[in-house]
Amino acid sequence: MQYVIIGNGIAAAGAVEGIRHLDKEGAITVIDGERRGSYSRPLITYYLTGKRKPEQMRYRSERFFQQHRVKVLPEQAVKIDPQAGQVMLRSGQVLGYDRLLLATGASPVIPEILEKNGCDRVKTMYTWQDAEQLDLLIKPGQPAVVMGSGLIGLKTAEALCQRGMQITIIEKQPQVLPRLLSGPSAQLVGEHLQNNGMEILTSREVTGLQEDGQVIELDNGRRIEAQLVIAAVGTKPNISLAVAGGLAADHGIKVDSYLRTSVANIYAAGDVIETVDILSGRPAIMALLPLAHREGFVAGQNMAGGTYSYPGGIFMNSVNLMGMNIMAAGTPSAVGTTWQWRENDQYLEITTEGSCLKHYIALNMSQVAGPLTTIIERQMNFPESFWPEFIRQPDLTSLPRLYWEELREVSG
Repeated sequence: MQYVIIGNGIAAAGAVEGIRHLDKEGAITVIDGERRGSYSRPLITYYLTGKRKPEQMRYRSERFFQQHRVKVLPEQAVKIDPQAGQVMLRSGQVLGYDRLLLATGASPVIPEILEKNGCDRVKTMYTWQDAEQLDLLIKPGQPAVVMGSGLIGLKTAEALCQRGMQITIIEKQPQVLPRLLSGPSAQLVGEHLQNNGMEILTSREVTGLQEDGQVIELDNGRRIEAQLVIAAVGTKPNISLAVAGGLAADHGIKVDSYLRTSVANIYAAGDVIETVDILSGRPAIMALLPLAHREGFVAGQNMAGGTYSYPGGIFMNSVNLMGMNIMAAGTPSAVGTTWQWRENDQYLEITTEGSCLKHYIALNMSQVAGPLTTIIERQMNFPESFWPEFIRQPDLTSLPRLYWEELREVSG
């Protein structure tokens, strides 16, 4: 059996493990378009600050691929031909396959205003190469502007701040982390970042950029000097190979519960696919690291002849910003009853619908965030009277016996 995997990220590593779980002999080829090996993308900001050395960036080592007898090609795939069962590389080489996995990930969105007026001072922060290029441009004491206050934008702002730059964050929504936090929790995070030296401008957009990139203009007429401009306004799945090959796609590549695409012997996993939000039952792009590995593993097993179903996932994220631990999971737009609790630098917000927990936001509350994630993911039902009692003093001892019994059952 000839397996080809396009991409060498977290989903690809999961797929290698999934294939080898069932097929010890088939030939596996990984096409590594970045030519960087398997590394953990969330670590690039830590690389920028010097907290991670190059050898500490690896998600899976070279030895991992050697032990699993995987051939890694530092090449870029430019075309797939599903009818012929072939992948064409930029070098002109053609690879045949029996099973193909598309693990092509995503790419940063570049605002139109920057595309038209971009220069060497305008950067993204999404790949290891981005971090290396940015590292050469950092000048302590100089101003930097970060467009976007999502996870990538704020982690980049944190890294540049720690390198001594003066940071201004521009967010067109009324709050930071608009896809992750509520208004009250976002206010606390924003205040924390400002107390650590960042300027945050919400409900503002960039309308102009000088050709040299040193001054940007906002929609309220303000002009801001910028030694660097970082575009961090979102990402989009890399679906071009799939679309050109005739595979069904919308915002991401469409897959079934076995992670097969519309072509039977082609699978897809990771940030490039549309999967299912198990809470709503609707298709969703869920670009989350643990889900990418799980999807890759399931896809790999099925490529090797397994029949393993992938149920989907829930939205969840965890990030530490300037010493503040932020965790959230569930449906951000959940409709129900919302309770809030705060003590010193700790904050917890939960939204329930009847007896079910639908969403939570936890600031510096990691001790309860894990159990709350499990409760949402397992869709555990507790008496409605439990949640108002729990929010009065949220800690592990407040969790009901039903939670621990469920864990024991799952473990068994």
